[in-house]
Amino acid sequence: METNSELKLEIKENGYFLLKDFFPKDTIEQIKGILDKANGEWRKHNSNPNAINSAYLTSSKFLPNEKERNHLFQFITSKEILEICKILFPSDFYFLNTQIFFNPVNFDKRPYWHRDLQYLGIPEEEQKKRILKDSVWHFRIPLEEDPGIWIVPGSHIRWDTEEERNIRLELGNHQNDEQIQNAILIPHDPGDLFVFSAHLLHKGEYGKNRFSFDILFTNFPESKDMVEKWNHFPNWELSSLTPAQRKMFIKK
Repeated sequence: METNSELKLEIKENGYFLLKDFFPKDTIEQIKGILDKANGEWRKHNSNPNAINSAYLTSSKFLPNEKERNHLFQFITSKEILEICKILFPSDFYFLNTQIFFNPVNFDKRPYWHRDLQYLGIPEEEQKKRILKDSVWHFRIPLEEDPGIWIVPGSHIRWDTEEERNIRLELGNHQNDEQIQNAILIPHDPGDLFVFSAHLLHKGEYGKNRFSFDILFTNFPESKDMVEKWNHFPNWELSSLTPAQRKMFIKK
């Protein structure tokens, strides 16, 4: 495994890193069983054939069993994951959300280039400021062999070139699944940890039995309204999390 200083340099320059065989296989099997249930409940409420991911899987709506929820939170706040967070964030960091990424039911659905913040509903000029201010990191944990993610290294700290913007936003005659210059595909397997910035230009790759778990961490707290809406934070009365772990779940 790379040293902390090497990971810091890699993440600063490229916006991602891949740690092979980071988690024991039995750990992955345990959380996979829980997430199968949560994702199944989510899909009962969301039948869009173009859907490629579920969200808020720690919500009591999708995971009502408190023991299973607590087990998932213990994984999310495990020492191994927190040590990576300390590399990424110079000060405090916060839990935001969880997602499962899968293949769309609609076979005509194509992977598409995007930056996560383009879906915030804010002007482009504000988006340009946000990538320099806000830190949002995906911790992707494949539960099945994943074909991977296409990313443009270094794009997390700069804005699009003209070609990238035209493709991402489908301007002119461009489509958002076109090849982008300097893009690379990074496949990953169960046991791996793939960490990447949500600000990167990226797109998924569909195929195989794609079923990957994402934990999102940020340098800003989740809003109280969202926590109340989804109830995706731990129930402290039944939780065995430590005070240090609880700090991740502060709400603004």
